[in-house]
Amino acid sequence: MSAPDTIEIASTFNATYPAISAATLSELVERGLLSWDSEFWRFGDKSNGTTRRPDGRKFTRADNSGADWHKLIGLAEVVRHDREYVLFPLEGSKDALAAAELAFRFGILGQLGIICALASGYRPIAGELQQLRGRRVGLIGDRNPAGVETTCIVARALDDAGVEHGIWEWKDWEDEGDKDLFDVLTTIDSKGRAILKVAPENLVDQDNQKSDPCNSFFSSLFPSHRSTVQPFNSSTQEREAEEIIGVTIEQFVAPHVVTQRGTGNRKSFDLARAIKATNANMAMSDITTIFDEWFGRSRRVLPSDADRDKSFQIFLRQLTRVRFMFSSLKKACEHARTAPPPFIAALDGNNEAMIVAGLCRELQRDAGDRGFICPVNVVQQFLNLRWPAQAHWLLHQLECNGVLECVDRGAPNTPGKKGKPTIWRYRLPITP
Repeated sequence: MSAPDTIEIASTFNATYPAISAATLSELVERGLLSWDSEFWRFGDKSNGTTRRPDGRKFTRADNSGADWHKLIGLAEVVRHDREYVLFPLEGSKDALAAAELAFRFGILGQLGIICALASGYRPIAGELQQLRGRRVGLIGDRNPAGVETTCIVARALDDAGVEHGIWEWKDWEDEGDKDLFDVLTTIDSKGRAILKVAPENLVDQDNQKSDPCNSFFSSLFPSHRSTVQPFNSSTQEREAEEIIGVTIEQFVAPHVVTQRGTGNRKSFDLARAIKATNANMAMSDITTIFDEWFGRSRRVLPSDADRDKSFQIFLRQLTRVRFMFSSLKKACEHARTAPPPFIAALDGNNEAMIVAGLCRELQRDAGDRGFICPVNVVQQFLNLRWPAQAHWLLHQLECNGVLECVDRGAPNTPGKKGKPTIWRYRLPITP
């Protein structure tokens, strides 16, 4: 499937599920729990999964049947990364997306795991629940009688397994038409309800002087979660943050918080890329505030000798190195798909090479006077090629015929050493 097709599918998905942010989707894709193709999207892993249509039309298919239908999705990821906190929706993939999105809005998605069962017919497998011991689990079922019954069954099984857990209480949710967690998320958006930062002082809605069940649920599950640096606390700072980056600072940083040892450099570079994609002219004071939030929330997983000032200097260097962004790729793919490719006499008849030349032209247009990156996997997806070697060959043909100039030759990843991409420059005239 080509990169433009991938973009179209993501657009269809976003149109059907507008409440789910791109950052949440990105985090779930990175964890290996979410994928899609031209016809379906799937929430699942090697253990189990469920497939739906991206346009929202009625269709659901489970990977497994029989006893294996009851296997949990996401448990392996929780165990592999030793997640201390876990959200456990019982009613399938849509509620799993909603749980992840709510966690993202609370600023804690990077610190917790998402597991889910497929529906109210789920019955726990004792060996799986044993793997949740030592973690704190938030259990979320449906509002209907079958959902309540399943929630009680699973809660008893968690008790028997010695798993600490809390339960979503529907009696506290005033919108009686909401039957599942996805409905709750939709109501929050439609009524403009506030999502509060997880901290004990936020348990009470100061306007109504009563507990908000959504905020209470998350706050009771994660009572020790606090940022170790000063966040945007005042309403003025919140407005300033949203004007700069479109969301609160906690939401912006959450997908890039380090949760696994050895990934700090990659996560900080991802944060640098996010800043540059959002506002390449961001003021130093705002960059500093965002970095401090990231460093504070990543601190417990970073090396014990990690120094804030040295890390910030490295981060600033990463900012200057950011060249390739999804937004640039998306724009280049859209233009290359609709604009005619350049004519190259030496490659006349080699349509694939000229299409790649058109993509490189658009990447150079976006890069301006700088060199650009055209990853092999992007070329492979754009042309729907079978092997990366085919994409390598097409780029090699463009270089040999003077269409591309190599500014800095890349290197592959090797054990213990991260590779680097090739930097190209497009040498033909760039027509309007």
